[in-house]
Amino acid sequence: MRFNFKNIAVLMLVYLLSAMSSYATKLPTYVLDKIKKELPNSSIRFDGLVTLPDGTIYLPVLPSNPKKNPTGKITTTYPFNKKLSQLPEVVVFDSNFALLKVIKNAKGQITVTDTKNIPFVVKTGLFPQDMLVPPGLIIPEDLKIMMGDLVINTKDSRVNDILKNSSRLNKNENVAQNIKPVSSLINKTLLVTVLDSKVVSVIPTDSTAPKYTFRMENLPKFVQPFGNDRYLLVAAAGKTYVEVADVEQEVIAKKIDLSYQPSEVVLNNDKSKAYVAVFDDQSIFVIDLKNMTLLEKIKVKGYPKNISINEENSAIVYSDRNTGDIYTLALNETYLNRYVYNASNISKLALRGNNVYVLSRSENELQVIDCELQDIIYNQPLASKPVDMLLMNNKLYILCASNELDIFNLEDFSLVNKYTIPGGGFSKKIVMIPNSNNLLITNVSERKYHVYDLAKNAVIQTVSLPINISDLQLLNRKIK
Repeated sequence: MRFNFKNIAVLMLVYLLSAMSSYATKLPTYVLDKIKKELPNSSIRFDGLVTLPDGTIYLPVLPSNPKKNPTGKITTTYPFNKKLSQLPEVVVFDSNFALLKVIKNAKGQITVTDTKNIPFVVKTGLFPQDMLVPPGLIIPEDLKIMMGDLVINTKDSRVNDILKNSSRLNKNENVAQNIKPVSSLINKTLLVTVLDSKVVSVIPTDSTAPKYTFRMENLPKFVQPFGNDRYLLVAAAGKTYVEVADVEQEVIAKKIDLSYQPSEVVLNNDKSKAYVAVFDDQSIFVIDLKNMTLLEKIKVKGYPKNISINEENSAIVYSDRNTGDIYTLALNETYLNRYVYNASNISKLALRGNNVYVLSRSENELQVIDCELQDIIYNQPLASKPVDMLLMNNKLYILCASNELDIFNLEDFSLVNKYTIPGGGFSKKIVMIPNSNNLLITNVSERKYHVYDLAKNAVIQTVSLPINISDLQLLNRKIK
């Protein structure tokens, strides 16, 4: 029998470093401190990839023989005697942890520096095994031992096309017009999905039309920004997984398999966790959005729909899509699942304290249900087809498809104001603009969104788009 000693060496390295798999996604503190000090504008992805605003990328290399008591001192660089801020191609710390810069060779291919410039101690290390390296990266033959089980995607792989499928507007489509956005929307981006299209449109807030689009595998179920809007949690109809798209690197960075079709998602306040309801199972999945890992599957009563999380992140409320039964789910170690009430044709739920707020589309009313009494303690007639609501401070903002915004005081359930949204069509969704006193209100059939000022109780801007708006998400950043 003939042995391939190179393969054996790779297997040994993978085995020896397998215990460091969690470490692979978290750079050592001394490395993070050094990067923060010398490259303050850089960002570090969940798998350890380091990215600079100018597009520079560093790949982390885990040492096979880490030195003890590291101080974070850089012992070796190539070119020699360079600071990290000078962006050398090789950086070796006093623990033998290393960073390799992604560069282009003479043929324009992305790779790393010539192997003669890389110390032997780095060549015996290993890339994080959950890392997504830039698609098409070429690793020199004598460095492939560092890859372990890491797979490098080709340039035409799907990880490289969801956000680079930059389909520009055709000449016969509406030409984008520059607009002056209100101050709260400056340098922000809209992500707009259409009910019957696989395409998600990326629209700058200073324009009336998409800058480009990206195509999903099927009709989008949800597109949810998180991680300072660097990432998108996306799911497509008919697929049993959710994907994490890296907006900066323009790739799919992670696929998380649930074995069931995801249908809805809600994030906690700091967007560190996602709670994903699935289409055909009595369960809610919990995803850690910092490490991009599936934490657990919570079995629940009924088939969850209209999921919503309270302001304290202590409980979820949802309805059973088959029966209309409403349940709460405690988000502690007990995961206590309690029946609350049965309602018909629910369009939206919200939970605050001991009360569940229900929009009944068939009854055209707001119902306030006491969880302990399991009964309605207050109801309020609304305009036709209530579709969305936003609970903020001591007020509840309810949007009706008939273009009415109703505002309630939650202390005494009194109706504070009714506002008629200009125009016709079918209002659909309320979106809070971060760090502002403004809301976005979408209109599906008239292809427009309104900017509503809470203090003025009035629409202060209306923008028409060339596409229907089924769902809208707001990125607190300007996409290049």
